[in-house]
Amino acid sequence: MQNVRPRRGEIWLVSLDPTIGSELQKTRPAVVVNATIFDLIDVRIIVPLTTWQDRFAKQINKILVSRTTQNGLTTDSAADFLQARCVSVQRFVNKIGTIEAAVLEEIIAGIAIAIDYQP
Repeated sequence: MQNVRPRRGEIWLVSLDPTIGSELQKTRPAVVVNATIFDLIDVRIIVPLTTWQDRFAKQINKILVSRTTQNGLTTDSAADFLQARCVSVQRFVNKIGTIEAAVLEEIIAGIAIAIDYQP
């Protein structure tokens, strides 16, 4: 097993195949969102990214992640928090960058909304 330890807020290329149905597929960037307390476990909660399209601006489950030198993305992307999933660290290919803190918090807030979390 590889010694890969992705951390919260990092963007990695993640191999998502095989997938089923409407799940995002192929190797694509994904944001690690789980709390760091779980870093010793060999799975991570991720939110996959896909290339931004103008029509996404009207979809409440998509958050714009603009490309920056910090995050290493080659195009503006969309974080689809409805596609959040848990994956093995064996699916992680390589780290490409780190997401901005404000965008990470927006993604995590989206997940809370999606599961109707009410503290």
